[in-house]
Amino acid sequence: MPRGAAPRWLSVRTLLAVVLGATLGSLLLAQPISLCGGSSAALRMQSVPVAALVEAFVRAPLPPRARAISEATPLFFFHQRKTGGTSLRAALMHAAAAANLTAYVPCFNGLDCDVHHINATAAVYAGHFAFGEQRVMARQSRFIDGQWHNARLQAACLTGFRDPIARLESCYYYRYIQERDISNPHYQCLNNLSTKELRQMFSAGRSIYGHGCLNEPFRVLGGLTDELDLASLSAPSSMQGPVLAAAVAMTLSHLATCVPLVLERPDSLRLARHWFPQLSGAFVALSHNNTGRVERCVLSERTRAALADLAVGEQLIYDAALRRVDVMLAKLPFE
Repeated sequence: MPRGAAPRWLSVRTLLAVVLGATLGSLLLAQPISLCGGSSAALRMQSVPVAALVEAFVRAPLPPRARAISEATPLFFFHQRKTGGTSLRAALMHAAAAANLTAYVPCFNGLDCDVHHINATAAVYAGHFAFGEQRVMARQSRFIDGQWHNARLQAACLTGFRDPIARLESCYYYRYIQERDISNPHYQCLNNLSTKELRQMFSAGRSIYGHGCLNEPFRVLGGLTDELDLASLSAPSSMQGPVLAAAVAMTLSHLATCVPLVLERPDSLRLARHWFPQLSGAFVALSHNNTGRVERCVLSERTRAALADLAVGEQLIYDAALRRVDVMLAKLPFE
């Protein structure tokens, strides 16, 4: 990169920051929204031009291909919970070994599953890490000729998505009912819970690792790690708009540097095979095998609507990721 030239990711963040600034400025001058006469989800989005944030993300420059993954130029797979990522982590482990690449993958090779921070050097990282764990590479930064050279900028990024309602349903039964051993029959079927109970369960519920189920993209990609902050993004509040817009802006700015996979879109695997050719053997199929042993009831329309209201922000990110997948696929060479 020529000296003085702005990196591609900086232009993305600048564009999103400008849009966000205009958004928040307009909201400060606006009258509070009344919650009467409409769903909280619709009203939260009504006065916030998040569409501009999404458009900026969809049109953002594509990340560079990672043709030569190594410890100096590693791949980070940011695994969002209940998106089929456990199977992919195993596949990445095998592909890394076949390519003689070192790997740091919790739940594999003797590494404890309850590892959420990186403290080792590897060529492939895959786990429930939050965006920013690339900081491990910052230790290699050097100050040369009056400028800092940040090794972190050489890292590649991969993440996966799943339909938000399906992800919340899976998380409920696996993280709460099974792991927490909740045996009360009332909670064995999501349809038994009232809308108020559903909101309380997802806002306050925690897994054995201390994590909730709500707003996973914002946790993994958006820099929000506090469970109360994450739950607040699903709060039925007339002031939710500015907070959600800020979270969307940060999440999309990070996602723009990543290759997205989508569980419901097997063709998105073509992106991973193209961007990470050394590990192409890992990207053969997308599956969600870690489903647990708890039987589930078919979601009623009322329950689906209640979950959709909780997942309004996550749905926005998911839909944006789908559009980004289409844009990236359209730029691939003909196979």
